[in-house]
Amino acid sequence: MNSSQALIANRWLTVFLFIAVATLLSALVGWLVKKGTLPLKTMMAFSSLQWQFMRIWVKVALGVGVILPLIMLVAFWDRSIPRQFFSCYLLAVAVQLATEASFSRLLSKSVVVIIGTLYTGFRIWQLWEGLHLFAYPMLWLGLLWLVLLFWVANLIMLVFMAIPSILPESEKNSLEGG
Repeated sequence: MNSSQALIANRWLTVFLFIAVATLLSALVGWLVKKGTLPLKTMMAFSSLQWQFMRIWVKVALGVGVILPLIMLVAFWDRSIPRQFFSCYLLAVAVQLATEASFSRLLSKSVVVIIGTLYTGFRIWQLWEGLHLFAYPMLWLGLLWLVLLFWVANLIMLVFMAIPSILPESEKNSLEGG
């Protein structure tokens, strides 16, 4: 596979198209929840222990998912392929954070779960492709794997903790077998 084929998730056009679709879907879901048409909770129904976990998780996400890739962008600034990869990645992160902040205020707080799920899936795709774009030195390759594994763990957290917290009680209970 040559680098032009491997750049699909990390081309500007792909990132902009994803952002447009994710924003429209998130706005639609948030609006439907706010109007009461979509039977999701307007806020995550976390226990106090889950909220404590989330406060720590968000800080880890900032360090591993934002600051570390930003450092890698600076370290590889003189290399066009990793520079484009990290720039596309960080653009998607920045738009996600802005969308979560604005939509959770304007629509419903629970829309951050939908936004986070969409962007986490895209981010895993970006990172998987990014791992294969360039011959990274071993330390940087290890750090890039750490970022990827963190987002896989984030997707697991979303599926097993965040998504169930916004489902209506009857569906949540049926998922738990109760």
